Amino acid sequence: MPSQSDIEHLLRRTEFVARESRVNELLALSTREQCVDNILATAADPGTCVFVQTQNWQQGTELVHYWLNRMAHDSPRPIQEKMSFFWHGHFVSSMDKVGSAELMREQIDLYRHSGLGNLRHIAITMATQVAMLRYLDNNENKKSSPNQNFARELMELFMLGVGNYTEPDVEAATAAWTGHGDDWETDTYVWRIGRHDSSVKSYLGQTINNGGDPTKHGEETIHVMLGAGVVPAGASVVPNRGRLTREVSAEFVSKKLWAEFAGTPIPATVLAGLRQAALADDFAIKAWLKTLLMHDEFYTTAVKQGRVRTPVEFIVSLLVATGLRSGDATPLWLMEGMGQAPLYPPNVSGWKHNSYWISASAFGQRVSAARQIMWRTMRDYWNENDLGSIRLGGGSISKQQIEDTSPWHQPSNTAQAAANAAARREILTLMANYMQLDLSPTSRQSLDAFASDSEWWELNDLVGLLFLTPEMQVA
Repeated sequence: MPSQSDIEHLLRRTEFVARESRVNELLALSTREQCVDNILATAADPGTCVFVQTQNWQQGTELVHYWLNRMAHDSPRPIQEKMSFFWHGHFVSSMDKVGSAELMREQIDLYRHSGLGNLRHIAITMATQVAMLRYLDNNENKKSSPNQNFARELMELFMLGVGNYTEPDVEAATAAWTGHGDDWETDTYVWRIGRHDSSVKSYLGQTINNGGDPTKHGEETIHVMLGAGVVPAGASVVPNRGRLTREVSAEFVSKKLWAEFAGTPIPATVLAGLRQAALADDFAIKAWLKTLLMHDEFYTTAVKQGRVRTPVEFIVSLLVATGLRSGDATPLWLMEGMGQAPLYPPNVSGWKHNSYWISASAFGQRVSAARQIMWRTMRDYWNENDLGSIRLGGGSISKQQIEDTSPWHQPSNTAQAAANAAARREILTLMANYMQLDLSPTSRQSLDAFASDSEWWELNDLVGLLFLTPEMQVA
């Protein structure tokens, strides 16, 4: 039977936080495999964001609020949102270049619906979505003026990794992907046969563009990479020369998955197991990810302590802790300040992990975000009728409860001071429980000391301090 520690770790990595209800649900199961299967039992149709606003920038805001609410509150299996955000940072597009919230919604819906489907399907589908056509300029790729941007990044950042192909492979793939375009007025996909280069090409040791449906010539490159392609002799990654590209691709994406879910350097034995899982099921993602989540290495102390929450994950954890909806918390500008704004990856490489988010300036922005969210939990705390409260995910703490920890009318003596300090520590316990936050002994000791020495009007600061504990920063 899995331990509670293992279950909480598994949920934090797959569902953003270890919600008490989900911990109890998984604790009732007998095996690790049953727990993992439960997490991966996602809805076939998870729905989509329905826009109310008409302005593009407003729709972008609606889309992010919808996404964050699904991560924090609305999805019965948040792994769907975890995977949609993973693919958003892998097969990258950005709204500032795509220019349309509707097109970004289409792409995110693909990642939400198919994020646990098949790598081949996701890659082929996203390649001709207008968001990707615009972001990597394949809508400008034509026989008379080839644009290599998409064909190169498809291999370098999406499927194989740097140095596992040659420049002739880039040229061949670029030719195969000509003809795909868009209509800027209608934001729809358009096939332009006159722009397509249908000449036969050699690509990763295979022949492509050799007749058939010209609209499928581009996707042939994906089938080759995940099939019988071979890393050419001239590739710069010498150990991979002569290897099947499907093996190289399986390892490349396995490393990305391990970084996302584990956060530590991937051991060779784990990489070999994930590669085999990908190849055995022809790149079916659910079986691939299940292998990762079942691996003993995933439950080691190093992995459990080895991943800092990204800004988006931090905001989601605060939404869960406070019960706030995204629109009420207004976290979009806060995430931008922390360096991770959904719909706006920094570049085609997407976001990184761990040390990428650890710096004095980055943590300063987390402090600002924690303070802003704290204020929103206390909107009515200082109201004039003295009936205010601090509202958290698991319940509210009234201003009267906090005032009662330092009764002004009681005599000042050692026994009363000790009782008041104990009462203030109970307020801390209540806050942590309402946030579903399990404090380490070190954090608890530090916060107990603050609570014990505080006046009643300082106790509300415990909310912000709880937001900034190591337990809230580490996934």
